[in-house]
Amino acid sequence: MVQRLLNGLSWSGIALVSVFCVLQAVEWVLMPRNGAMGGGFDDMALAFIGRLGVFMVMGITMLVVSLVVLNAAGRAGRENIGVAVLAAIAGATAGTLLRYGIGAVPADESPRFMILVFTSWIGSGAVLVAGYVLYLRAQSNDSEARTAELRRGALETQQLATRLRLLQAQVEPHFLFNTLSNVRRLGQTDSSAGRAMLGQLTRYLRAALPRMRADDSTLAEEIDLVSAYLGVQKIRMGERLDFAIDAPAALLSARVPAMMLATLVENAIKHGVGPLAEGGSIRVSAESAPGVLVLSVADSGRGFRAESGSGVGLANVRARLAALYGERAALELKANTPRGVVASIRLPVG
Repeated sequence: MVQRLLNGLSWSGIALVSVFCVLQAVEWVLMPRNGAMGGGFDDMALAFIGRLGVFMVMGITMLVVSLVVLNAAGRAGRENIGVAVLAAIAGATAGTLLRYGIGAVPADESPRFMILVFTSWIGSGAVLVAGYVLYLRAQSNDSEARTAELRRGALETQQLATRLRLLQAQVEPHFLFNTLSNVRRLGQTDSSAGRAMLGQLTRYLRAALPRMRADDSTLAEEIDLVSAYLGVQKIRMGERLDFAIDAPAALLSARVPAMMLATLVENAIKHGVGPLAEGGSIRVSAESAPGVLVLSVADSGRGFRAESGSGVGLANVRARLAALYGERAALELKANTPRGVVASIRLPVG
């Protein structure tokens, strides 16, 4: 409460009041009617110090009381001229009464002298209050601007998180439906293969479901997810699919966006090796360069087509990369040798 009422009280404000009091003390000493000029230098110095002490008491009192009135009025203290006038009057009155209280007035003309002191300091009080009104108004504007910026940042963060959740929610549903259909078919024709596929599907779902709501995971977790997915596809496609995963142990702890590598693998199966009668191979790899982690999925499928790179899955990958990293990350597609496509995600490290 005290801190709020004294908001704006600073060493710079005290210094400004001190300079004013020094000038007032010098003026008082130099006025012939006060008699200080008639003595020697020592008398003038003592008179100056005495007056400066009295003026400092008045000035600091006026400063503190004016600030208390302005801050107690809250918003009105920054915007209402009546409150500003009241603060100036209150400051000058408090300073005058304190001066009277410490006995720094002539004994034979106290009432008249008190009025003279009040009227001579009210102008200074008005200037002081005007300056602090401007200061408090600027401080309030800065605070409101910072608060608005924080709210805008929080809203943008919330919108970004919602956008990422929506992007991650757009997972290809056909994989699950097709796998369950294959499990049912294999249960009737090859129960051993059906059990193996069901086991791989369980492994895949156990790895995938926790990541549906996560922003990121480790490379090791994503490799486990991709391995389970390719295990399911291997049972479904048989000899038509070969795959390999190459991820150095030193990179497995790296943080990567959840489900993104799996999206590239799903895209390679769906648009690359899946449509070919003879199938093909898929190689998943991870490698590092200075400040960059590169995750690649290379297939020996059909290669580039007119629609290559324009699917929903790859569009989501690009959108998530832009939202998470801006221009520091990218999805790159290039032709594989002798056939197929290499899809690579470049992620910033550190």
